[in-house]
Amino acid sequence: MTTISHLPARHDDPAGLDSLLDTLAGVAVRGEVPGPELLARVARAKPALAAMATEPNAGEPYSRTILRVDDEVEIMLARWRPGERCAPHDHGGAGGFVIVLQGRFEERRFGWHGPRLLVTSAAEHPAGTVTRITSDVIHDMAGHDGGLTLHLYSPPATSMRVFDLDTSEMLELVGNYGAWIPAGEHPRIPFARIAPEKHAAPVIWVAHTTHYRGGSAEFAVAAATMARELAAAHPDAEIKVSGLHHKADFVAELTRMTEAGRELAQLHLISHSGMYGPMFGSTAWPEQLSPHEWRSLTIPFTATGQAYFHACRTARWFAPFFANVFGVPTFGNRDYTTVSARKDRFSWAGHRPATRTDLYLIDAPGRKSHGPLGSVRKYLGAAAQPPVRSVPDPDGPEGSYDPVADLYDRAYADIRVRGAEWRWVAERAAHLRADLGRGLRVLEIGCGTGALLRGLDDDGVLDSGVGVDCSSGMLARARSGARHRPRLRFSRVDGPNLDLPDASVDVVICFLSFRYLDWDPVMAEIRRVLAPGGRLWVVDMVEHPIRLRELAVLTRSAVAHLWTRRTRPRFAADLAALTSDPVWREMLRHNPIRAEHEYRWYFASRFPGARLKLLTATLSQRVLAFDSGPLAKGHTAPLTYP
Repeated sequence: MTTISHLPARHDDPAGLDSLLDTLAGVAVRGEVPGPELLARVARAKPALAAMATEPNAGEPYSRTILRVDDEVEIMLARWRPGERCAPHDHGGAGGFVIVLQGRFEERRFGWHGPRLLVTSAAEHPAGTVTRITSDVIHDMAGHDGGLTLHLYSPPATSMRVFDLDTSEMLELVGNYGAWIPAGEHPRIPFARIAPEKHAAPVIWVAHTTHYRGGSAEFAVAAATMARELAAAHPDAEIKVSGLHHKADFVAELTRMTEAGRELAQLHLISHSGMYGPMFGSTAWPEQLSPHEWRSLTIPFTATGQAYFHACRTARWFAPFFANVFGVPTFGNRDYTTVSARKDRFSWAGHRPATRTDLYLIDAPGRKSHGPLGSVRKYLGAAAQPPVRSVPDPDGPEGSYDPVADLYDRAYADIRVRGAEWRWVAERAAHLRADLGRGLRVLEIGCGTGALLRGLDDDGVLDSGVGVDCSSGMLARARSGARHRPRLRFSRVDGPNLDLPDASVDVVICFLSFRYLDWDPVMAEIRRVLAPGGRLWVVDMVEHPIRLRELAVLTRSAVAHLWTRRTRPRFAADLAALTSDPVWREMLRHNPIRAEHEYRWYFASRFPGARLKLLTATLSQRVLAFDSGPLAKGHTAPLTYP
């Protein structure tokens, strides 16, 4: 057994914990999970909660501090030992959720495969995230660096099953036990006696989007074609075809399959795609699951399950990401996809492709990927490129800026070398300071080495500047450069939550960093911290070939680039050292830039009437800028993320 601490109800409650726990308890009793606003309240209460948590006992992976228990709900705090994993366990028929207050956790979920209990999915949960626990979940967790979690279960469990993977035995524990194999003698039941019998065939799910951009009718035909061929190749599987409008439809279908105990042998999704994953919704209201949302999903793959994402450029970032999150081989396309009447090479499907019986979505050279010559090759019958297979590699490189922080800081010590981008921000900051008659309170998300905030501080436009970033190496350089700048401070973030009070910022700036963010989750936080009339400024690089009407911008950009290299030879040398470094190239591979339309459709849907400005351009890339204008206090609809 374990010793657990029970805390009495608080009557002096300056942190508002009683009210917060009441609200969380109501959410758990209703079988729901807390939304962004409630999670933000929990994040603000973290110091008070952390002060209540006890240290783990010797030999136990975490401590258990019971904050509340009654007939409807149990609320528990757990402080974790660094790197220690609890045992796989269920929750005695209870459901609820776990909120990560501090640290970064790996959660594994398990399913029965005959008499074996195997990992079916794995997910990372950084601070500020929540994972739902249903009554049938068997899982374990580990805090990479220790940490703190808040657990709510309804109804309170009177017993739990703990699973010993080493001996393939289950222990049913009644009383004050945690999720670990307790010392002493306890009755054990072999897995073979408790494993449920499996009767349902594995599912091969072929899903396709129905409204995003053009080609939805062709996607439906391609999905039907794929389903027929898969049924012939896998006669023992159930083939399921689904048309999906919203990302909520995708999540709901997965939930139905999970609750029915079905398992996916293969997942196929035919869709359009942004650089960071499949697109749902429509171009008027684009939707995309954020990396955080993907990690929060439960996808019931079989032990040999595989995933296929039949969409543009999914092999570059998304397929490796998905493979690591869900632990299954994942296939994607390197370049852009097109509809074809043949599977092995491009064959034009005619003016009315949706009327054909068979269609395929293939990766073939075209105008977007290879320019005009690519279009010629395509219509001459270019061969289809095979999908690229990514396998789980949890120990692979994460694409962090940490290893290149010094090189980056040396190249961009003076942010003014980014002439057009710097001028766009600096001019707006000067005008806004004049309008307000005081210094600006600025938050920069993705501040890197702090060069932009230092530049604004030098211009005298700041009252305060806060920079946040997830790279410890970049932040170390930022703090070093701000030692004698009392207006500036820098802090690390891990997830979309911002540790700032409501309505405390005049301007939020994302300078060449917006593509890395979970757009809608962080947008909710941006709107929270912005004061009434506050503004969002975004400057970022995107991918798009040059247009004829943009040749003047291309010319100006090329001349400015040559002038900078000529007049700043030290910068040119430092930039060459940075961009030629293999670590930098590997980092870019893990952090690709997005397509232009992703930004245009996102900002148009969230900020009606707002426009993007083209600042600089090369033949295949350009830098865009976005100014939200003064925003009333409120929020953007939290439906989606591209």
